Amino acid sequence: MSRTISKDELFSRLGLAPGQPVVLQALEDAGISRVAKPNISEEKQPAAAAVVAERFIRVCTRGDCRKRAPELAGGREVAQALDAAHCEVCSGSTNKSAVDEMVEAFRAVGWRRLCVVGGSPNARQDFESLVAGRIELRMVDGTLNHSGAQARTNLEWADRVANWGGTQLNHKVSTLYTGPKVIQFARRSVQELAKAMTESARRAK
Repeated sequence: MSRTISKDELFSRLGLAPGQPVVLQALEDAGISRVAKPNISEEKQPAAAAVVAERFIRVCTRGDCRKRAPELAGGREVAQALDAAHCEVCSGSTNKSAVDEMVEAFRAVGWRRLCVVGGSPNARQDFESLVAGRIELRMVDGTLNHSGAQARTNLEWADRVANWGGTQLNHKVSTLYTGPKVIQFARRSVQELAKAMTESARRAK
């Protein structure tokens, strides 16, 4: 005999905040379970999961995630995620969401190459991991000796250069990077780096 679980438990398993009328109605419309029933057969979980995946995008309560959700929804309705980890926009990481937005902004203006000057080793690694090869990157260690010729090569190669001030960036390295492609900013986080690059791309439209 099939085990019965509460619909709140079902919603939790599907990464959804409980008791959302629009989701309950979708399950009824699909012939899975009537809205008025508080429980559901565990055997119906795969069918319910398929309905949720087709009809809804799970989004956390963050304002920037709510704002971006329609761009990613593909016609699906927004449903509240159980928590940020289940959000299909940020997956619980504000860094990921910001980098995804940056990549989209770069693609919208035809940019493919970004040079980042400075940042801690961990921050550079995190940023590169989140970009995941979707655009080309050159990550310059701001603490090492760097020639004018190397800087000129990077400036010619890149669509944009981020001078990541406020991090591990020697003055003698940062001053090698000047010109219209260079964005100067002095905030430490990966999220702020991505936001600065996104704003630059949008201004270039």
